[in-house]
Amino acid sequence: MANIRGNDDDNRLNGTSLADRIWGMSGDDTILGYQGNDTIDGGEGNDRINAGQGHNRVFGGEGNDVIDAGGGNDVIAAGSGNDVVRAGHGNNSIALGEGNDLSVSGAGRDTIAAGEGNDTVRAGAGNDIVYGGEGDDRIFGEAGADRMWGHEGNDTLNGGLGNDTMTGGEGADVFVWNGGRDRVTDFDRDDDVIDLSAYARFDSWADIRGAAVQVGDNVVIRAGADQLVIENTRLNQLSGDDFNW
Repeated sequence: MANIRGNDDDNRLNGTSLADRIWGMSGDDTILGYQGNDTIDGGEGNDRINAGQGHNRVFGGEGNDVIDAGGGNDVIAAGSGNDVVRAGHGNNSIALGEGNDLSVSGAGRDTIAAGEGNDTVRAGAGNDIVYGGEGDDRIFGEAGADRMWGHEGNDTLNGGLGNDTMTGGEGADVFVWNGGRDRVTDFDRDDDVIDLSAYARFDSWADIRGAAVQVGDNVVIRAGADQLVIENTRLNQLSGDDFNW
């Protein structure tokens, strides 16, 4: 194991094949973890961090950072700034922090907290959990049975393939249904919209109305083997204004 510490300059810091501890300190640093279960702290500045393979812990700190992590169960806290996080395959825990961030993950069961800012999250394959936080976020569950919360802001929640559960929270949210057996838990007819444009069969409100039925307290819309459940909603209260097609 190596302990590697930078300074206030723009450093290039290289790890080893062991479990390293690397501090970038101030400056716009380039940090390469290589192999091993590394702990990397970029510190202040616009850093580029490639954690490499292994189960890594990465702290971006302040600044507009770019963080790459390979295959492994990584813990990533991007910190404040407009950050880009690319996590590989593995069960990752990602906190984006303040700023307008982008997070892209591979296969695995990821937990992603977007934090403040207008963030874009692409969760990748796997049964992921995504929290939007404050801001107008775009959340793509992609493949897998995902659970997504938009929280505050005018968010877009796109479940992708798989059986997904989408909760918009406060704000005027858009729920995109494009595959699987999805659920929308908190549809607000005054503010929210459901996007059905992925399905060619829906070309009008009449088409939607013909595919929808009331099942208990929920509205269920079917398209072939796929279905969307809109919880705690009455079919006779919906209209074309509640949908995009």
